[in-house]
Amino acid sequence: MRILFLSTHNLATNPRLVKEIELALLNDHTVSVICFEFNNWSKPLNDEIKKRLVPHIKYVGIPGNRKPFGRWFMSTLLFSLSKVVLIFFPGNVFQLSLRSNKRSWLLLKELKKMNDKFNLVVAHNPGSFYPAQLFAQKNKIPFGIDLEDYHPGESNDGKTIIFSKKLNRAVLPNADYITAASPLILEYSEADLPVPLKNKQVILNYFPSTEFTNPGNKDSEKLTLVWFSQNISFHRGLEQLIPAIRNNNQIELHFFGNCNETFRDRWLADCSNLQLHPSLPQWELHHRLALYDIGLAIEPGKDLNNELALSNKMLAYFQSGLYILASNTKAQERFITEHPEHGMLTSLSSEDLKRAIQKLIDQKQSLRASSNARYETAKKYDWEHESEKLTRIWEEMNH
Repeated sequence: MRILFLSTHNLATNPRLVKEIELALLNDHTVSVICFEFNNWSKPLNDEIKKRLVPHIKYVGIPGNRKPFGRWFMSTLLFSLSKVVLIFFPGNVFQLSLRSNKRSWLLLKELKKMNDKFNLVVAHNPGSFYPAQLFAQKNKIPFGIDLEDYHPGESNDGKTIIFSKKLNRAVLPNADYITAASPLILEYSEADLPVPLKNKQVILNYFPSTEFTNPGNKDSEKLTLVWFSQNISFHRGLEQLIPAIRNNNQIELHFFGNCNETFRDRWLADCSNLQLHPSLPQWELHHRLALYDIGLAIEPGKDLNNELALSNKMLAYFQSGLYILASNTKAQERFITEHPEHGMLTSLSSEDLKRAIQKLIDQKQSLRASSNARYETAKKYDWEHESEKLTRIWEEMNH
């Protein structure tokens, strides 16, 4: 089968897309991908992924920065004009697509030049939903959509939420299949639609089992905590967490990611028990998780999507056998309730965080003693097993 993947991000910032590309190759499908490239912190990671994948796929990387200026200017202009046009034509799906992401127009422009024949096209973010539908209709092929987030819930702006829901209503019911990265993302997305989805599946964002190794941190006198993300910055729950652990000589906290300088100066400068590490390739980071005791899934519930999503970090902690300290968002509460031996919940109030941290310190030896049991239990949850759901969907699309 020949599959075309579409994204308005780059490969480095869309690991779920990368996993789907790798899965398609593993199952002997012919793969093409149209996505974007950016000259920012993600470029080295993106280049590394490209080096691994591009020899095996047809790759189109559209410049996502201001060069070439003409294309960038036109996409920006159309994005701005869409806000006005939607006042008079609020249901126009083309304008809704432009409003969701200014790179949607660039994607549509690139697709017009695509003469290859495909059996399936798969969209990975809102700016690619309508382009995928249009391309599928033109070429009389099925199309799928992956909901990695509850997109109407990514904003607290009323108009943006309305436009996002309208785009979903216009496109999602027409998709031949929908996958979602958490049960609640699927539930909330479907609740917004006028009709039930005809083909839907939750596919959790688990990782390949080969990226993890047996927990090995047994000797450190300090309880070691780890938190990672593409960006270490504000509004991630860290402003609540750091005061609860600052300069506690019983704790060592490790951050992995690209750190915002203003955030570092404001929150990390006087934190003697904190260590900053640069972003690492996914497999290397996952391998290193075995060195720590506690994985921090501290989500602030800053918007509805944040409440409904299961973060990559939480699933990585789970697979690595780390004990998880999770804030009580809707999705994380459901996950910890289903796997109570793998973690505990806390609110982000100062008192609750300090109480939870002290409890972990007191239980350090028992948590370390049970780390291998958690690691073994989690082995049944990995991308190899979870991805079988997607493989079956693709097989159905090919008949």
